[in-house]
Amino acid sequence: MATGRVLILDQHSSYAVQACRDLGRLGHEVWALAEPTAPVMRSRFCRRPVVSPPWYETERFIATLERLVEAVALDAIYLCSEQILETIAPVFGLSDRWQALPLPPLPWLKLAFSKNDALATAAAAGVPVPRTVVPAHGDDVAALGETLGFPLVVKGEKGGAAQHVRIVRRPVELLSRYREIVHRERKYCGRPALQEFIAGPTYSVGGLFDRGRPLRVLAHRRLLTYPPDGGHTVKGVTERPAALLESAFAVFAAFEYTGLGHTDFIRDDRDGTFRFLEINPRVWGSIGLGRLAGVDFYTPYHALACGRPVTPDLGHREGVVYRHLSRDLRLLRLRPGRIFGFLRDTLNPKVRSDFSWLDPRPALPARSADR
Repeated sequence: MATGRVLILDQHSSYAVQACRDLGRLGHEVWALAEPTAPVMRSRFCRRPVVSPPWYETERFIATLERLVEAVALDAIYLCSEQILETIAPVFGLSDRWQALPLPPLPWLKLAFSKNDALATAAAAGVPVPRTVVPAHGDDVAALGETLGFPLVVKGEKGGAAQHVRIVRRPVELLSRYREIVHRERKYCGRPALQEFIAGPTYSVGGLFDRGRPLRVLAHRRLLTYPPDGGHTVKGVTERPAALLESAFAVFAAFEYTGLGHTDFIRDDRDGTFRFLEINPRVWGSIGLGRLAGVDFYTPYHALACGRPVTPDLGHREGVVYRHLSRDLRLLRLRPGRIFGFLRDTLNPKVRSDFSWLDPRPALPARSADR
């Protein structure tokens, strides 16, 4: 493939490192605009680390990014933060240089920013979803909770599982948990939802799409998560259930999705139905699994960014086991009994990891020299 100059936009994620390594191994000149302590800034594959102002300092952040996009010829832009995407949405498309970042139409993109709107969009497309209600007032919470039954999930309109999702097992806990999430979402007037708790394994489907048409896909089942109750993948295995892919493709089609994106589903133990949970319009946490499962996301993404046609190839290897070492260490601190499984996975060559001995610095704490 032809190589070029690419930009990774990140806050402080670990998965930006996976994309950086993959792109560097392919011969691309990788630039990164991120917070000074972001792991990607310490990767040996990052040729040009550019320190970013905080994303919430909107004017400074946008000005820095626009100067970079105008000054540097970029073949592709990889976005690793939904908050950054929301920040730059008002200026996206004002320059021809933004062609390097393929995205869905802005109206559909805005729906993806809200978990409530995304769930409604999926349901309207005929995709199964959990029973979900958005309380109009705090006074409605107790009655709605009784209607859904316990346990149930209090789910923020935005944000990750660790900060914005709570599983409530007893009615007495519901109002305090709901108020906690309301407080966390106050800065953007988020509307937390109450959602039925569904027992079953969680699946992730990431891929590359062009106006809703799938070009590449990778699916895995989560074997371990952090936080343990519905968090991010710690350890997963690639699978490709036909019903899961059918539902995922229907969601991306409903959003007229273009670019790299990711969805979460849960397989309901009651009837085996895959129920949609959320969509993430960005590079996702296990994109590095693609290389191990025989999926090249980068070559077709660059072609899409350049306006060239891409032939769909929806295959990937099943049974590839993968884990995120940093998340596994956090899980181990929370659950010391995990130590034996942790050691088995560490010693098992069939369990692949996002840690690289050739590029160890992203896994180390940031030092003052890195700031």
